[in-house]
Parts: sequence; C-alpha cells; structure tokens
Amino acid sequence: MAVTGVNDYTNTYAASNSANTKGSSELNRTTQDYLNELKQKYPDVNITVADFSNLEQRKAYMFSCSGYNNIAISSNIIEKMASDPEAAAKYEKVIAEVPGLGEKFKKEIEAAGGEQIACGTVIDKNGKVTYWGISKAKPVENPGTVYKEKMQKQLEEKRAKKKEEEKLQEKRLEQAETAEQLLEKLKADDIAVTATKIPEEGKGTQVDYTI
Repeated sequence: MAVTGVNDYTNTYAASNSANTKGSSELNRTTQDYLNELKQKYPDVNITVADFSNLEQRKAYMFSCSGYNNIAISSNIIEKMASDPEAAAKYEKVIAEVPGLGEKFKKEIEAAGGEQIACGTVIDKNGKVTYWGISKAKPVENPGTVYKEKMQKQLEEKRAKKKEEEKLQEKRLEQAETAEQLLEKLKADDIAVTATKIPEEGKGTQVDYTI
C-alpha cells in the first residue's frame, strides 16, 4: 500500500532527530531533560515527539512503527508536562497504559482472524488522545489444498483402522489354532478315564469321572 507523505515525514524526522526536535520547534533544555526522564521511567514504551502538519505525515509515522508500544506526543504537550505537574500526571497515565492497550489490541485482532503489525497512541497539540493500529488479514487456505489434506487424513485413518483389524484377526486365528492344537493333543495322548461309583444315601449311585 503506497502512502504519500512518507518522504516528507522521514526527512523532517531525520533532520531533527539529533536535536530531539520536530519540524522547526526545538525543545528547551528543561523539556529535553524531562523527556529523557520519561524514557527512563517507561523503558517499554517507544516515546516520540512529533508535530504532524497533516494526515499524511501521521500515516507515515504509523507505517514507520513496529511493535505495540508506540506513542507520539506533540512538542507543546511535552513542554506543558515538563512545567505543569497536573498535566504531567494526566498524560503520564496515558503513557503508562500503552503496553497494556497494545497487548489488548493484538489479542482482539488475532481473535478476529487477523495479524497485528503495529499499534500505538497519539497525543496531538490540543491534548487529544487517539489510538491507531495496522493489521492484516491472515491468508486464507486454498480450498483445494484443504480438501486434499482432509482426504489424505481420512485415508490414513482408514489404513490405520484396517491394520488394527488385521492384527486383531491374526490374534483370533492364533487363539483358535492353539485351541485346536490342544484338542488334537488330547486325542493323540493315551489318557485313562476311570469311573468311580460313590453311593450316597437317599440319592442312588453317582459317578465321578476322572481323567
């Protein structure tokens, strides 16, 4: 997807990055020190100071990001945070929530069958907080491939079942052969059978056959 304004934003960023500025606005020493403290306080958050002059520059920033812990803050908001404890507390709360929101968005996208590429937060010059995300749909499997894999799986299951049945049949044949062999052995052996009459009062004569 082509995004216009990428070079514009990238050049602005590259020209000002060494001085930690965006556009023509340079951070004063107090604000710069505060920004450094913020980055140390929230090491898991990718904090960027950025003044977007148009939507295309904002899009360029988004497409240049990776991961889920990004936040872009307008320079005048950073300056206000550096000098106003109340503003600092308000916006630092937003910064602290960035990692958790990133994971939340990631899970929601994956649950919907997509893949999260990047996401983050923007605090503009008016103090408005917005959230953004870039994701893509996971590729859909070829129906023909899915059908082929399904048929292959069914064939393998049938083969396994047939093999199991053959093993069971072989076992039954072995058992039948053993019983037949035993019977033949009994017939072949010289076995004496004797009968002993055991009289029991009131019941006549009983015969006990012993092999």
